[in-house]
Amino acid sequence: MQRKIRLLCATALALACHAAGATVLQTLGAGMAVGITTNVAHFDLNTVLANDWVEDGLLFHFTGYGANNGCGYAGVDCYDAVSDLSPAFSGNYMATSGTNAYISVRKADGGDIYRIEFAAASGYQVLNGYWATYADGLRTGSGNFSAPRGVVLGLGDGAGFDEVRYFAFSTPNRQAGYSAPALDEVRVGLPEPASPALCAVALLGLLAVRRRGRSV
Repeated sequence: MQRKIRLLCATALALACHAAGATVLQTLGAGMAVGITTNVAHFDLNTVLANDWVEDGLLFHFTGYGANNGCGYAGVDCYDAVSDLSPAFSGNYMATSGTNAYISVRKADGGDIYRIEFAAASGYQVLNGYWATYADGLRTGSGNFSAPRGVVLGLGDGAGFDEVRYFAFSTPNRQAGYSAPALDEVRVGLPEPASPALCAVALLGLLAVRRRGRSV
């Protein structure tokens, strides 16, 4: 009987840890990835074309031609209306362009991100996005998506990551080339219930059963 209980506990622990450290999940649509929000960035105060912009505990860095011909900063909009770029965009947004250019999102304190979503768009007429997540400099996930216009991209991982890089190419399923990404309305949320804390609870339960078995 004790052996069966230990087996069940070990199985529960494995399932909990797998859920907590599973692959990065991509979603498309507002509210699909983030429930309770902890950090939000709108870029409305970034009026000096600043790189390494910090807003509400989030750090944004771009490569490429940061000014992007003035688009996206200081209220300058290169479209008839900012909603032409994406219906989810509002006011200022962050944009760049160049060979393999990307916009990076991190927490300013270096902490992990478990759930994030942002309005993703492109300097090209059609959006062909590519994202990659990193933890301690190692890539933990990546993916492509396409849409006629901008979308809200969501990413979630119970194990967490410390950086997201967002690219936008001229054709689908690209990972390199000339890129013109733009993003706005960034939201970071609490980790999913199957978190590393759940692993700890399951582990404590397993240890308790093992101790009880030894005392019998």
